[in-house]
Amino acid sequence: MSGQTTRRGFLGKAAAVGGCLVLPGLSGAARIARSVEPAVGSSNSGLNAPITVVTQSISTDLNPRANTWIYITEVLQRAGLFFDTVAPGELPSLVGRPNSIVLLAGDLRLTSDQRDALTTLVQNGGSIIGIGGASGLEDVFGASINRPLTEGWIKVTAEDHPITAGLRSSLHVFGGYAMKPGSATSLAELDSGYQGAKGSAIVENRCGKGRAVLLSPDLLFSIVHIQQGLPVLQDAKPAPDGSAPFNDGELKSEDGFVLDWDRDRTPMKPDDGPAFLEPITDELREIILRSVLYVAKEQGTALPMLWYWPRGLKAVGHISHDTDGNDPQKAVALLEVTNRCNVKTTWCTLYPGGYPKEFYGTLKDQDYEIALHYDARSGGAKTSWSKENFLLQHSWLMKEAGLEHITSNKNHYTRWEGRLDYLRWCEEVGMNSDQTRGPSKKGATGFPLGGSQPYFPLDDEAESPRFLDVLEINMMTQDLVVVCPREYGKQLVDTVLPRYGVAHFLFHPAHIQKPNVADSFSELVDYARAQGLEWWTNEQVYLWEALRRSVEAKFDASDKFTLHAAKPVREATLLFLKTQQEPSSININGQAAQSNQQTLHGFEFDAVAMDLAGEMRVQIG
Repeated sequence: MSGQTTRRGFLGKAAAVGGCLVLPGLSGAARIARSVEPAVGSSNSGLNAPITVVTQSISTDLNPRANTWIYITEVLQRAGLFFDTVAPGELPSLVGRPNSIVLLAGDLRLTSDQRDALTTLVQNGGSIIGIGGASGLEDVFGASINRPLTEGWIKVTAEDHPITAGLRSSLHVFGGYAMKPGSATSLAELDSGYQGAKGSAIVENRCGKGRAVLLSPDLLFSIVHIQQGLPVLQDAKPAPDGSAPFNDGELKSEDGFVLDWDRDRTPMKPDDGPAFLEPITDELREIILRSVLYVAKEQGTALPMLWYWPRGLKAVGHISHDTDGNDPQKAVALLEVTNRCNVKTTWCTLYPGGYPKEFYGTLKDQDYEIALHYDARSGGAKTSWSKENFLLQHSWLMKEAGLEHITSNKNHYTRWEGRLDYLRWCEEVGMNSDQTRGPSKKGATGFPLGGSQPYFPLDDEAESPRFLDVLEINMMTQDLVVVCPREYGKQLVDTVLPRYGVAHFLFHPAHIQKPNVADSFSELVDYARAQGLEWWTNEQVYLWEALRRSVEAKFDASDKFTLHAAKPVREATLLFLKTQQEPSSININGQAAQSNQQTLHGFEFDAVAMDLAGEMRVQIG
């Protein structure tokens, strides 16, 4: 602590800037919902769901990407879709289901009987969507394999098609196949760069009364590969234009990135600085989701979805503070700014030292989040990269700040080594969320490691792949004005809103008193709110996502199901895909539900705002 600031004077300043409005909806839930566990990696429906996921365990000796195919469950759960999962051997039982939608996750090795069952299903009016390969169903998909793909970029050709309209990112993909259309219609082509693999990436085919859509690049592996990256054992190659000197001798999360400096960045105003502005993994998820919505609409299935956010929000924002230096005067200055803006934020606290205990009390009293800022950068006996030091610093903050639980962490300087070890440490200690994965350099601003959608990582290194119960919330940039122009803030918000994700900005207390930084903070907060975004702490994001994913659905038929919410989910939005012009008749527990029409993901929905609690019987007319 500075000699000019006494502990009593510090507490007085902190109390004087208190009294901020509480964010609606979730701040109270933080104290009652910690026991909620997300249904990570499992289907959330009973039998007869309109969507059926089929995947299988294949040795990585046969396909090195096969361990990631289970990631389809994470994609669908994040989207709020309800689905069944079955093994290939159960495929013949689907033939009798009307209007089934079958998702084939990966290039599966199906028997002739299983392929015949899927062919019959489509000919009778059902739909199949293949991801990462045709699974031996080239005739159904109306396309043949041109050649395997190692790496490429999807180039949309059908710009008005519901699956591909409005996509803006480079759509960088890894693995799968380039296809040669026969009877199928091509919606997008592949540019594989130096590899030279040419052909279609997305094709649609009519087969009998049904429809088949093939997403031939391995989108599931691509999402995992971009998000989780390569093992960090050395510096990554720096940007050729000097805007992101990754070769700084500091191992960090970006050193595992797999994107392309030239093809995956976009110039940003006002300085035309290149940045990873468009979230590629968000759009790869979007392609899968839109494919499901498209075939559902074409076959007249009013597909239900549980919307991402409460109150019909399109997205949320999150601001974190890394307390580097632990200067109490700068902490008070930043708290003045956040309270003036009526925004609750997450304070990632650096070991050793921290802040006076009274300040932690002020943060807790005012519903701020206290998180860890694990220091493996300083290089001392207790500040180097090791599980032991992570656990030590976690225990230190629990005691220092008087906490019963720490929900989240961000590593100092985005330090990272290996690939998944650190996330396993978080899971072991009961830490629910990480917010480390993001840029430390101006030229890597945006989404060098995925997208704005929060996600549960996949431990694809385990003998049996499993999901880690550590929600990842990617960071987009550090300190507007200091690291990048303040104008970047609005552009990043504008990118996140149509992707329905989290806009995560970092502001250090160490910089808040520098010219124009506080003004840029206020400007960002106000702009995002004007676009309909709310600002949440990291803990609030995790608690809501865990609560939302705990909702289950058991289907009696595709238009009749029972929702079960073990914990109340307030101000949720239940969506029903519109398949006709007239509003659908929606009954909940025997009572007609009021709905309004919304356009989301490029499709029309009937939206019902409701509190979910206990069991609710839903019937779609």
